[in-house]
Amino acid sequence: MSDQGKQTDPNSTEAPQTDEDAAKASESGGRRGIPSVFPIGQHSECVNCSATVLDQFAKSFDKSARRWELIVYPSLSAFIVLAIYGFFLIFSLTQDMRRMATAIDPKMGMNMGSLSANIKSLSDNMELMSTRLEYISDNMETMSVDMQSIAENVESMSENVGAMNGSVQQMNTTMVSISGKLDTLPGISQNMAAMNQAMHVMTGAMSRMQYDVGGAARPMSLMNRWMPWGN
Repeated sequence: MSDQGKQTDPNSTEAPQTDEDAAKASESGGRRGIPSVFPIGQHSECVNCSATVLDQFAKSFDKSARRWELIVYPSLSAFIVLAIYGFFLIFSLTQDMRRMATAIDPKMGMNMGSLSANIKSLSDNMELMSTRLEYISDNMETMSVDMQSIAENVESMSENVGAMNGSVQQMNTTMVSISGKLDTLPGISQNMAAMNQAMHVMTGAMSRMQYDVGGAARPMSLMNRWMPWGN
């Protein structure tokens, strides 16, 4: 540590420093990184030290500002040039795209407008389709419930058809028995024909008997008159 950083002894025999010595000490201390500010009340040169420190600070700040100017200004100029070039490239790209679109389809603007209208119509149709699909979904749920009821009814019908099948088989057996019994009908028919013929003969005989009885009734009535017990 230098002698400037040490506190001075009032009983010391050293001679007081002059302004030139203080300035030299301040410059040498600033160069070596030692603070150039002396404690208050220790030296008479502290008033001049503050001005020296401010002057050195201003000079160092000016040097730093100049160094930054050498870096910032060229960088800013390069950024401005690059930005202008970028905008030029974007403008050229948009012009090329416009010319390319015009070369591909001269009526691209009208077609894009029509496409926008068609997309709006498509959006409306999709919304309508979504509503219809929701309605179909509700109907499908109702149909699912109805199909479950139909399945139960079909199961009941299957049981009834099974019972009907048994009844039909029983009827088939009965019809077979009846068919066997109907084989005796020709003999019965012949007997009925013979009985019919006999009834005709009996009818003729009864007619003749009636005629004969009618013929015998007159003599009998005459004989009744002659009988003592007759009226």
